[in-house]
Amino acid sequence: MQQFSTPDYLTITYRDDLRMVVARWLRPTSSVETREGYNFILKAGIHFKCPYWLLDGRRRLPADAETTNWGLFEFFPQLSAQMGQRVYLSQLLSPSYQQATDAIPAFHQLESTSQTYQMRRFNDEALAVEWLRTRQQHVLQPS
Repeated sequence: MQQFSTPDYLTITYRDDLRMVVARWLRPTSSVETREGYNFILKAGIHFKCPYWLLDGRRRLPADAETTNWGLFEFFPQLSAQMGQRVYLSQLLSPSYQQATDAIPAFHQLESTSQTYQMRRFNDEALAVEWLRTRQQHVLQPS
Protein backbone atom coordinates (compact mmCIF):
# COMPACT_ATOMS: atom_id res chain seq x y z
CA MET A 1 0.00 0.00 0.00
CA GLN A 2 1.35 3.42 -0.97
CA GLN A 3 0.11 6.77 0.36
CA PHE A 4 -0.20 9.86 -1.81
CA SER A 5 0.25 13.30 -0.18
CA THR A 6 -3.08 15.13 0.22
CA PRO A 7 -4.81 17.89 2.23
CA ASP A 8 -6.46 17.05 5.57
CA TYR A 9 -9.89 16.34 4.06
CA LEU A 10 -8.75 13.49 1.79
CA THR A 11 -6.61 10.35 1.89
CA ILE A 12 -5.38 8.65 -1.25
CA THR A 13 -3.81 5.22 -1.18
CA TYR A 14 -2.70 2.93 -3.96
CA ARG A 15 -3.65 -0.64 -3.09
CA ASP A 16 -1.09 -2.89 -4.82
CA ASP A 17 -3.07 -5.99 -3.85
CA LEU A 18 -6.23 -4.69 -5.56
CA ARG A 19 -4.54 -2.60 -8.25
CA MET A 20 -6.71 0.42 -7.47
CA VAL A 21 -6.51 3.94 -6.14
CA VAL A 22 -8.61 4.38 -3.00
CA ALA A 23 -9.61 7.95 -2.19
CA ARG A 24 -11.49 8.64 1.04
CA TRP A 25 -13.08 11.99 1.77
CA LEU A 26 -12.64 12.54 5.52
CA ARG A 27 -15.14 15.33 6.11
CA PRO A 28 -17.63 17.59 4.34
CA THR A 29 -15.82 19.78 1.80
CA SER A 30 -16.36 23.12 0.14
CA SER A 31 -16.78 23.41 -3.62
CA VAL A 32 -13.15 24.50 -3.94
CA GLU A 33 -11.94 21.56 -1.83
CA THR A 34 -14.06 19.10 -3.80
CA ARG A 35 -12.57 20.23 -7.12
CA GLU A 36 -9.07 20.34 -5.63
CA GLY A 37 -9.57 16.86 -4.18
CA TYR A 38 -10.61 15.39 -7.52
CA ASN A 39 -7.51 16.91 -9.10
CA PHE A 40 -5.38 15.22 -6.40
CA ILE A 41 -7.10 11.92 -7.21
CA LEU A 42 -6.32 12.40 -10.90
CA LYS A 43 -2.66 13.13 -10.09
CA ALA A 44 -2.52 9.94 -8.02
CA GLY A 45 -4.12 7.93 -10.83
CA ILE A 46 -1.50 9.26 -13.25
CA HIS A 47 1.33 8.73 -10.75
CA PHE A 48 0.35 5.11 -10.08
CA LYS A 49 -0.72 4.53 -13.72
CA CYS A 50 -4.01 3.23 -12.38
CA PRO A 51 -7.42 3.79 -14.01
CA TYR A 52 -9.40 1.96 -11.27
CA TRP A 53 -10.60 4.33 -8.56
CA LEU A 54 -12.63 3.63 -5.43
CA LEU A 55 -14.02 6.99 -4.32
CA ASP A 56 -15.35 6.86 -0.75
CA GLY A 57 -17.65 9.84 -0.30
CA ARG A 58 -19.57 8.58 2.73
CA ARG A 59 -18.25 11.38 4.96
CA ARG A 60 -18.72 14.06 2.34
CA LEU A 61 -21.95 15.90 1.69
CA PRO A 62 -23.37 16.04 -1.83
CA ALA A 63 -21.73 18.75 -3.92
CA ASP A 64 -23.65 21.83 -4.96
CA ALA A 65 -25.20 21.86 -8.46
CA GLU A 66 -22.33 23.84 -10.02
CA THR A 67 -19.68 21.46 -8.68
CA THR A 68 -21.75 18.42 -9.68
CA ASN A 69 -22.04 19.76 -13.23
CA TRP A 70 -18.29 20.49 -13.28
CA GLY A 71 -17.58 16.87 -12.31
CA LEU A 72 -20.09 15.25 -14.65
CA PHE A 73 -19.56 17.40 -17.73
CA GLU A 74 -16.00 18.73 -17.43
CA PHE A 75 -13.78 16.73 -15.07
CA PHE A 76 -14.89 13.10 -15.60
CA PRO A 77 -15.16 13.32 -19.42
CA GLN A 78 -11.53 14.43 -19.74
CA LEU A 79 -10.12 11.66 -17.52
CA SER A 80 -9.31 9.19 -20.29
CA ALA A 81 -7.37 11.84 -22.22
CA GLN A 82 -5.39 12.63 -19.05
CA MET A 83 -4.85 8.96 -18.17
CA GLY A 84 -4.40 7.64 -21.70
CA GLN A 85 -7.09 5.00 -21.13
CA ARG A 86 -10.66 4.56 -19.90
CA VAL A 87 -11.08 5.27 -16.18
CA TYR A 88 -13.39 3.26 -13.90
CA LEU A 89 -14.93 5.10 -10.95
CA SER A 90 -16.64 3.20 -8.17
CA GLN A 91 -18.33 5.73 -5.89
CA LEU A 92 -19.04 4.59 -2.35
CA LEU A 93 -21.80 6.77 -0.92
CA SER A 94 -23.92 6.92 2.20
CA PRO A 95 -27.57 5.95 1.57
CA SER A 96 -28.71 9.58 1.83
CA TYR A 97 -25.93 10.77 -0.51
CA GLN A 98 -26.84 8.08 -3.04
CA GLN A 99 -30.50 9.04 -2.77
CA ALA A 100 -29.53 12.65 -3.55
CA THR A 101 -27.59 11.53 -6.64
CA ASP A 102 -30.48 9.28 -7.70
CA ALA A 103 -32.56 12.45 -8.04
CA ILE A 104 -30.11 13.86 -10.63
CA PRO A 105 -31.03 12.49 -14.09
CA ALA A 106 -27.50 13.06 -15.46
CA PHE A 107 -26.12 10.31 -13.18
CA HIS A 108 -28.46 7.75 -14.73
CA GLN A 109 -27.77 8.93 -18.27
CA LEU A 110 -24.01 8.76 -17.73
CA GLU A 111 -24.21 5.28 -16.26
CA SER A 112 -26.26 3.98 -19.18
CA THR A 113 -24.32 5.49 -22.09
CA SER A 114 -20.92 4.79 -23.55
CA GLN A 115 -18.41 7.22 -22.09
CA THR A 116 -14.67 7.59 -21.97
CA TYR A 117 -15.10 6.55 -18.34
CA GLN A 118 -17.44 4.27 -16.43
CA MET A 119 -18.96 5.20 -13.08
CA ARG A 120 -21.17 3.27 -10.70
CA ARG A 121 -22.51 4.24 -7.27
CA PHE A 122 -22.69 1.91 -4.26
CA ASN A 123 -23.58 1.87 -0.54
CA ASP A 124 -21.57 -1.27 0.17
CA GLU A 125 -17.75 -1.20 -0.05
CA ALA A 126 -17.46 -4.90 -0.94
CA LEU A 127 -19.80 -4.39 -3.91
CA ALA A 128 -17.93 -1.24 -4.96
CA VAL A 129 -14.61 -3.11 -4.93
CA GLU A 130 -16.15 -6.13 -6.67
CA TRP A 131 -17.41 -3.93 -9.52
CA LEU A 132 -13.91 -2.52 -10.04
CA ARG A 133 -12.38 -6.01 -9.93
CA THR A 134 -14.93 -7.12 -12.54
CA ARG A 135 -13.93 -4.16 -14.74
CA GLN A 136 -10.27 -5.18 -14.39
CA GLN A 137 -11.11 -8.71 -15.51
CA HIS A 138 -13.25 -7.45 -18.39
CA VAL A 139 -10.39 -5.28 -19.66
CA LEU A 140 -7.88 -8.13 -19.33
CA GLN A 141 -10.20 -10.60 -21.08
CA PRO A 142 -12.42 -8.62 -23.47
CA SER A 143 -15.45 -10.43 -24.82
